[in-house]
Amino acid sequence: MQTSLESAKGTELFTESGISHHHVIFFNIARSDITCPSMAGERFYGGGNTRAIRRWNNHAGWAYSALEDKRWDLVVELVNDGPLTVEASIRVDFEWVKATSIEGRQYREVRPIWLALDNFCGDASVSVKSTSEVFSVRTPEWTATVDGSLVDIAAHMHDGGVVMTKFLNGRAICRSAQFYNNSARDQHIVGQGSCKDAELVKKGDILFAELTYDPQRHALITHNGKLDRVTGANGMYVGVE
Repeated sequence: MQTSLESAKGTELFTESGISHHHVIFFNIARSDITCPSMAGERFYGGGNTRAIRRWNNHAGWAYSALEDKRWDLVVELVNDGPLTVEASIRVDFEWVKATSIEGRQYREVRPIWLALDNFCGDASVSVKSTSEVFSVRTPEWTATVDGSLVDIAAHMHDGGVVMTKFLNGRAICRSAQFYNNSARDQHIVGQGSCKDAELVKKGDILFAELTYDPQRHALITHNGKLDRVTGANGMYVGVE
């Protein structure tokens, strides 16, 4: 699954256009979110300027289960840094297979686990610690309620972010680096690293993420001359055993 941003003419919009695909989060309203049961659905995909690709069947039989008669909801934030109004839309590409088909019955299920900076149910933002020095912020700790394999781990950070490190029982198991369009005048995050088949997780294990920002190397986000709060979320997908 992948999202991208398009103009009214169907042209893909990148950060150089002045239009930023800050973030989009998809919710499956037929399921309860594991880390925030009070949320209106299970968060199962997050993306933005990185155009993150979430794929679990490239080397193992994992897939996300979605009922065909239930809708998906989404939250999206777009930013226009230019003086003119621009019409844009979110494009969603995904592959699917009917669960009851011969191919579909070969897949095992992944469940998404969402950790965010402020708390598991918040907007994933905290105050900036420094505008001139490297600083790190952490998500709250989550005590695992499921057993399985950490099939896929990735991070969502805003400009200024350089890396997210994932910890399992105090041990670093994944580093998700953030990649910038270094050739552009105004640099933005346009890609991210991910970890596949990182570890096994058991009920009772403690997981959290540490996100590092470096405003010396990459400018933090501002809107109308005001500094934005630091944003960060960690999405991981557990293959249920």
